[in-house]
Amino acid sequence: MELDIKLLINKRLEAQHNTFLLRWNPAISSYTMARLDDDMSWWAKDDYWDDDFDWSVCDWQQAHNGDRFFMVRVGEGNTGIFAAGRFTTEPYKGEDWSGKGREVYYMKMEFEAVFHPERTEIITTEALERELPDINWRGGHSGELIDKESAVKLELMWRDFMGSNKLMLLPRAVKNAHYDSRSDIDKAVELASKAHAADYDLDGNPTILHPLAVGMMGRTDAERIVGFLHDVVEDTRYSFEDLENAGFSQEVIAALRLLTHDKETPYMEYIEHICKSGNETAINVKINDLRHNLARGKEGGHMRCVEKHTEALAYIEAYLAARS
Repeated sequence: MELDIKLLINKRLEAQHNTFLLRWNPAISSYTMARLDDDMSWWAKDDYWDDDFDWSVCDWQQAHNGDRFFMVRVGEGNTGIFAAGRFTTEPYKGEDWSGKGREVYYMKMEFEAVFHPERTEIITTEALERELPDINWRGGHSGELIDKESAVKLELMWRDFMGSNKLMLLPRAVKNAHYDSRSDIDKAVELASKAHAADYDLDGNPTILHPLAVGMMGRTDAERIVGFLHDVVEDTRYSFEDLENAGFSQEVIAALRLLTHDKETPYMEYIEHICKSGNETAINVKINDLRHNLARGKEGGHMRCVEKHTEALAYIEAYLAARS
C-alpha cells in the first residue's frame, strides 16, 4: 500500500542521529500541565511556536543538533509518548530547573507533533512496555539516550500511531478546548469518502481509491488535500460552498476550481487553462491525477482514456519544459 510506504522509516537516515527520551512528570516539573495548556492554546490559535522552548538532557555529551527526541509523560494520569521532534541546538549549560544547584544542560527543540495527554489519545505506557520492555517508561532521567534498535522500533510505533490516527504525518497535532485537532487532511479524506460512497469506477473498484491515491502522491499538504478532493465537486453532489463551509483554505478552493472540469469546455482547453493559471498545486495534482488514470486505464484496457490522458500529460510536461 502507498500509505505503508509513506510511513516507513528511512533507517539509514535515522541511523545518523541519536534518539532521546525526554521524561516529563508535571507533578514535580517546573513545566506544569497549566503551562502546557497555555502553550498549546497559543500554538493552536496563533500558529505560534516558542523558539526558546528547551528541555534538560541528562546524556547531553552524546546529544547534537538534529537529534531525535520523544517526550514521555510519567507519573499519574494518561502516561506515555505525547510529542516528538528534533533538537535545534547543541547542548548548553543552564540553571538547574529543580533549584538543587546541579549541573544541567539544555537543548532547544522543535516539535513535529504534540498531542494533549489529558484530551487525546497518546502512545500509552502499556503499549510501550509491550513493544520495548527493556526501557523504563515510568521514571528515570530526562534526556536519556536509547540504543539504535530501540530507536527504530519507537520511530515505527510513532509513525504507525500518526498514520492510523491522522492518515498522514502532520506538521503538528494539538488539541484543547478551543481547537479542532483534525487537520485539513483528515477532513478532506472524510469528506471525499462520504462524497464518493457507494460509487464505483469502470472496473468495479470503489471510486474513492482514485482520489486517495492521487492525494497520497502529493508532495505538500496542499497537494494532498486537493488530491483527495479533486473529483468531489465535478462528480458528486458537493459544491464549492460546501467545501468553504467545511473550512478549507482559499488556496485549496482556488486549485479545486481549476481542476473541476466543466463538461462544456473541451478537455484540452481545460488542460491548457490549468497550465496557464500558474497554480503549482493545481498543475502538480493534475499530473498526479493523469499518471494514476494512465496506470489504471492501461490495466483495465481502456485505451480511449489512455490516449486522452497521455495527450494531456504530454501537453503539461511540454508546457513546463518550455516555461523553465
